[in-house]
Amino acid sequence: MLVKKCQIVAEIEASEGTAETLEAADVFLAFNPSFTPEIEMHARNPVRSVLSPYPSVPGARSAKMSFDVELVGTAAAGDPVHFSDVLQACGIDETLVAVTSATYTPASDSIPSVTLAMYLDGKIYKLWGARGTCKLALEDGKPPIFSFEFTGADFSELDGALLSGTSLSAVVPPIFTDASLTIDAYAAILSKVEIVTGNAIALRKDANSASGHVSAVITGKESTLTLDPENVLVATEDFMGNWRSGAQMAFTTTIGSVAGNTIAITAPKVQYQGVGLAERDGQSTLDIKALLAADTGDDEWQIAIT
Repeated sequence: MLVKKCQIVAEIEASEGTAETLEAADVFLAFNPSFTPEIEMHARNPVRSVLSPYPSVPGARSAKMSFDVELVGTAAAGDPVHFSDVLQACGIDETLVAVTSATYTPASDSIPSVTLAMYLDGKIYKLWGARGTCKLALEDGKPPIFSFEFTGADFSELDGALLSGTSLSAVVPPIFTDASLTIDAYAAILSKVEIVTGNAIALRKDANSASGHVSAVITGKESTLTLDPENVLVATEDFMGNWRSGAQMAFTTTIGSVAGNTIAITAPKVQYQGVGLAERDGQSTLDIKALLAADTGDDEWQIAIT
């Protein structure tokens, strides 16, 4: 089997924890997929006349799937991104305005579960009742990349052909340059930014389910931001002073300029949690870790594609 001959497929579930039938239209463009099944094996070591173990008993099942996706827009503004289902299953709300915009923000309610599958050159690895967490990496001169990790309530392994008749996104992602990036209204010189949704995932235990779980659920979230700006004089930008004071600062950046593929990322209340000295190619830099705090709620960050 060839690892390059692989498809990642997702569909929002009509009934939470019930696997969907996946189709060619559910395939989306992904990179670096992995699938990790888990079965709790319960050891049995009763007291008896010999020290040899009894066979274990297989118990509750679950699985994880991870993959990367380019953050890229659409051919026409106002359409959902091609990986919309997995974003929503990570607790990210989607708001579409026809011919204008697709906007993604954190959600605390009505988060759907999803069925996911990896079609691997003749085999199908599937999990369902899944929800996940993700991070967005912005690196100088490269396309923005989402990395996803999903936890599912159960899994299966079957023989099966790759799906035919797929239509993958042909839109080319913009790169992280000419990004108009500011933090605290300061145009920091930096090489990378990372935003982590920070979802806490728990399995819902259910003795009535075949796997022992009905679904995975998001029980909390703490979105964070890291960045590596060049060190500058306090008079230019007081990074440590902002940390000391607990200042809440606005972050903004825009990637790309083509209609339907212009990506604006904002956060209204960035609060530094740590500022340390670092180095990049002989230049003094800072290693900053920050909390993305909410303004009114479910608005600690936003991705708007226009």
